[in-house]
Amino acid sequence: MRPRALVAAVAMIVWLGEPAAAQDEGASSEPAVEGLLSNLTRVETWRFFEPPSPDVDPDYTFFANRSDLEVHVRGTRVDLGGGFAYVRVQELPTDAIGPGGLGTGAFYFASSGLPYSYQVFLTGLTVSAHTADRRRSLTVGRMPYTSGAEGQNLVSASSRLAVVRRMAIDGRLIGTFDWSYYQRRFDGARAAWSGDRRYGGAGLFLVTQGGYEESANLTMKKLLVGTAYAGHHHRQGGSSGSDLVAESQLFGVLYRDRRDIDIRPDNAGIPVVAADITLGAVGGSHVASRRVHGGDLDYALWGAGQFGDWYGQAHRAYAVTAQGGYRWRAAPARPWLRLGASYASGDPDGRDDRHQTFFPMLQETRSYAQSMVYAQANLRDLFVELQAEPHARVRLRGDLHGLTLAQAADRWYQGSGATAREGTFFGYSSRRSSGTRELGTVLEASGDVRLLPFWSVNAYAGRMWGGPVVRGSFVGDRLFYWYVENVLRLVLPRSPVTGRP
Repeated sequence: MRPRALVAAVAMIVWLGEPAAAQDEGASSEPAVEGLLSNLTRVETWRFFEPPSPDVDPDYTFFANRSDLEVHVRGTRVDLGGGFAYVRVQELPTDAIGPGGLGTGAFYFASSGLPYSYQVFLTGLTVSAHTADRRRSLTVGRMPYTSGAEGQNLVSASSRLAVVRRMAIDGRLIGTFDWSYYQRRFDGARAAWSGDRRYGGAGLFLVTQGGYEESANLTMKKLLVGTAYAGHHHRQGGSSGSDLVAESQLFGVLYRDRRDIDIRPDNAGIPVVAADITLGAVGGSHVASRRVHGGDLDYALWGAGQFGDWYGQAHRAYAVTAQGGYRWRAAPARPWLRLGASYASGDPDGRDDRHQTFFPMLQETRSYAQSMVYAQANLRDLFVELQAEPHARVRLRGDLHGLTLAQAADRWYQGSGATAREGTFFGYSSRRSSGTRELGTVLEASGDVRLLPFWSVNAYAGRMWGGPVVRGSFVGDRLFYWYVENVLRLVLPRSPVTGRP
């Protein structure tokens, strides 16, 4: 079926899928406009593992600024949205490549070829047709998309369920790479419906350049992504249903990549002239939070199986994660202790006719690896995490990760998915394992301080002690990475189109 016909068919199915509730009698019929103005300034310092070549320098500091402007017009049947951003990155390292990119600054330099990069680019331009009660919608244009977060309109963004889901589920297969300055967007169409507790939908997209690539206006016309999902919210206990909140979801993702990228990120060692990947992923997730003894007990489960064709090889891979935690609500600083384990399959033999390394597609890597030194591919990750709120405006977090490769015959992967439509950077890169599995241990801490409602200062510091895998490629086995960022975010209150904020 052609993409245009598929979108039309999905939209019709979604539109007819469930009776809609009547429009609220008090709902306004007058269009309203709302806006967002934000600015982020970040300074990053890397002390990467010491490379074997004396001509490569793993120690550097660079900084960048990103400014965003978004405007949305909400009507009774049609919404319009648009936005653009300006990014400037300075003091990029020119000699921090080998073996592979040594930290994020190296990837920005590899994309621009200069010690700086800058760009003004379109971050969104959408038209959304919806029913009067907003239970059904069809959106067309350039938009963000995050897998796992499709049911977010049924819960408050600050609710305990939404917070747990963001940390454990959102963006494990498809995401905007928000941490990067240039990010990524999706050009296409998305249809969605929601009831009181159920939701579902589908989308078909081409992916924009971005991430580390400054030419973020361009669409990667040879990278196609399709999604379908259905979810259900559960509420039990008490007249308000607040004792237990949970969400279950089933999903499917199609990924087809024919970009002119002349490197293949796996353990086969076979030269190529272009990407040749057609994969499907199916899976499910369940996330829940329950009030227990004056605190919040939470857990999250997620799993996906992949199948399809990987450069002519049969692709069969899988990934699973399980996390759980407890927050003491009445205790000083409201400590929140969480434990978790993730496993992403690896490939035991790069010379056979089957590829078994889990492919994270377009993952929000930093959500699951704050240091971004490793990706959720051929990986086993055991972690413990502690969060605290010593003040209403201060949030602290510490993590300890134990990392091993799933298969010693496979490689150590890094990245967050496609960023360019051609060239030598696939979006994921890899280093040899040297026939071992112990990747290392990561200790990291972060803090967010909200000085004013529109102003916050955030910081992060991470240290990694490399294992035999790291020592197989580097002469040093210690890595240190930190950043400090200043964030300004001003939301213009919604107002009638004819009025003023």
